[in-house]
Amino acid sequence: MVKLAEHTISLLRLIRWPNLLIVAATQILIRQCVLVPLLAGAHMETQLSPVLFTLLVIATVFISAGGYAINDYFDRKIDRINKPGSLIVGIHIYPRHAMAYHLFFSISGVLLGTYVAFRIGQIYLCLVFFMVSGLLWFYSTTYKRELLLGNVIVALLTALVPFMVLLFEMPLLAREYGSSANEITRYLMIWVVGFSLFAFLLNLTREIVKDAQDFEGDQAYGKRTVAVAWGIKAARRIAVMLILITIALLVIAWLKFIGDRATLIYFSVMIVIPLFYVAFMLLKPEEESVYPKVNFLLKIIMITGLGYSVAANLIIKNLMK
Repeated sequence: MVKLAEHTISLLRLIRWPNLLIVAATQILIRQCVLVPLLAGAHMETQLSPVLFTLLVIATVFISAGGYAINDYFDRKIDRINKPGSLIVGIHIYPRHAMAYHLFFSISGVLLGTYVAFRIGQIYLCLVFFMVSGLLWFYSTTYKRELLLGNVIVALLTALVPFMVLLFEMPLLAREYGSSANEITRYLMIWVVGFSLFAFLLNLTREIVKDAQDFEGDQAYGKRTVAVAWGIKAARRIAVMLILITIALLVIAWLKFIGDRATLIYFSVMIVIPLFYVAFMLLKPEEESVYPKVNFLLKIIMITGLGYSVAANLIIKNLMK
């Protein structure tokens, strides 16, 4: 029993269970706090049934878990240098077991996603699950060693998580409401793409910061990361530039699409000020100890950015009165 418990804990660490909770929470909040109130304002409802939506969330979580497992499988040598204290594969979990977990989660995720696509009569959507699973494999084996390519792929896949919810709703809305759904679909697109773009930029920033943090191991094993190819200072400056772009886009979004006081306060206190603080930390004289703090803060900011969906729900309902 003790060994089983230890193995279970190691497995949960391998598949990054806190990140998987964030993935699930992202899709649930996008549906319940953005799509549902916006559609209600247009006297419409979400068309994907609760059961099929739950399966969609599980499919996304499973494919993400498979991606984390295969990434650690191929990174076990580099991780002996970059993060020896948190090494899992080869210490707590046999490499062949990590590969088996990758196959189980990835295949299960693809099958569940395919089932959802089939049930809603949009079988072509199953290609998304095949594509994501394939990208995660090639990212772990090849793409992450290429300059910027791996960073961009991870950021794009992160941005896909909230967009998946709308992707599976759009054809159903069109089928149920016809052309009358066109205007609300465009409005939904603006909101969801906003969350996806925020997730893309913040995750890309985190990836580049992690490149700077993992410089030693990446250089030893010939990875062409931003930090290895252009230097740690350049990596930090690029991360700061991405932070400033994120802040600028938040300001534009508020001015052009939202404009209410509650959003201004939320953006300022929960996102913009913390982002400026992260940028300040990255511009300070180089200290290796700053990277874990920056990564942690960026993850918290991503969560507070997602948390805006709850505030948006209240704002949307207020506007609809």
